[in-house]
Parts: sequence; C-alpha cells; structure tokens
Amino acid sequence: MRIPVAIVLFAILCPTAAWSQESDKRQPLQELFLTETVYPQERGEFQITLGVLGDRTRTDTAALVPVSIEFGLTDRWQLEAGWDGYTHFHSAPFKQMRTARFSAGTKYSMMNIAGSRVHAAFGLDAEFPRSGAFAEGEGEDNIELEPFVALSADLTRHLNLFASFGMSVEADDEAVRNLSERLDDNGSIGGGLLVPMEHVTIAVEYTSRSDQLPWRLDGSPLITPSLIIRRGKWETAFGMPIGVRAGARTPGIALHLIREF
Repeated sequence: MRIPVAIVLFAILCPTAAWSQESDKRQPLQELFLTETVYPQERGEFQITLGVLGDRTRTDTAALVPVSIEFGLTDRWQLEAGWDGYTHFHSAPFKQMRTARFSAGTKYSMMNIAGSRVHAAFGLDAEFPRSGAFAEGEGEDNIELEPFVALSADLTRHLNLFASFGMSVEADDEAVRNLSERLDDNGSIGGGLLVPMEHVTIAVEYTSRSDQLPWRLDGSPLITPSLIIRRGKWETAFGMPIGVRAGARTPGIALHLIREF
C-alpha cells in the first residue's frame, strides 16, 4: 500500500488542472464491492443498493446478499443502513438463506481538497450481527464499531487510484472497559485503480481482508476486477473476487444493482 499512498501525497502537491474541477461533477461510480469509496450522496438524494457476493474458495459456495440504503443530509454528509443475508450451499442457493446482520453508519466526504485532485472520506459503521448465522469460528457475535478512512486521487481524466483503511472494535461492556486490549484487530486495507470512461468504469480492487465477507476474515487476500455500467440513475456492476493464495483462486461472483432517487 506504500505506492498508492505516495501517489496520493504527490497528487496533493500537484497544481490543479482544469479537468479536475470538471471531473468531480460526475462520479466514476457509486460503490465498490469490498472497498470504501470517497463519493458521497448529494443533499436529499437516496440510493438503494442490491448485491450478491459469492465466495467459491471452499467446497460449498458461500454468499452474502447485501441490501442498503443511503441518504445525503448535505452534499458531503450521508447516513446509511443495511441488511445482509447469508447462505452457503452446494446446489440450492436460497434454501439456507438467513439474516446475518443489520448495520447503520455515516460518512463525511471532502472532494477536491484545497482545489487539488485528491478526495477523502471518514466514516463509522455499527454492525449488529445475528448470533449463530455463521459456522463456529466464523463471523462476529458482538456489536462492532468500524471506523474507516477512504482516499482517492484523480491522476488523469481516465485514471484514478484509491485506498481505504478500517478496523473493528467490539462494543460490548468488557471491550469498553478493556479497550486497549481489544485494539488487536488486524483491520483491513484495500486499494486499487479505476479507469472511468463515458458510461463504463473498469475497476481493480485489492483487499487484505474484508468484513464484507465475514466468514473468511482470516482467508486469502482478494483481487477483484470489475466492470461498472452507468445509465442515468442506474448503476450495474459485475466482478470476480479471486484469492491471491494458492488453493483459493477459484473466481467468485460479485454483483451490484444501484438506483438513485
């Protein structure tokens, strides 16, 4: 992750180009699959996201089915809430579907910081997992607070680098009393690049570990190439999460359908 961070710092020092002032009027995408984005909802705007994240790195296929809604309080500050369904199966994908967790969060974005090509966002998510939704030793059992930072730099009109950093802290009474002992979470680091075009964006994400797939927090890091298609208020995305480690390289499936109002 040193290279993306260095490029972000370099971009801050770069003089502002005319195209950079125009580029923030049209976001290259709304959401990534496994990485937090800097892009906010506009004031009074709603966004609904339906998705599927399928993991095929083990004998049975596991999938998360996220549903979320976001609302822009201002052009920089948004609120969001979500529900995640979970299933694992060999042939019948919806037979074992069950609630995995609910979530609520907020994000504050700063676009074109000081007139530069750099954007940043800070946020906090609270997750309320359903005990027993996952197999023993997988997922979470307690309420978790997850602060995060997202960064993005427009290097050219058709090349953007991004990164995000997050951690999890269990919010039970014992964790609060022994906070210093609870800050042992490995956290997550994600990053990659975007190639925005007129109605299509090509993205490549690297994810060290992701709470988006809670049953594989200690699994292989993932590389997820994806294609995002934008038409009016609709956005459709198709991706393939692929494990980096040997034995975890069977491509999974990732889908997003997004509508803004």
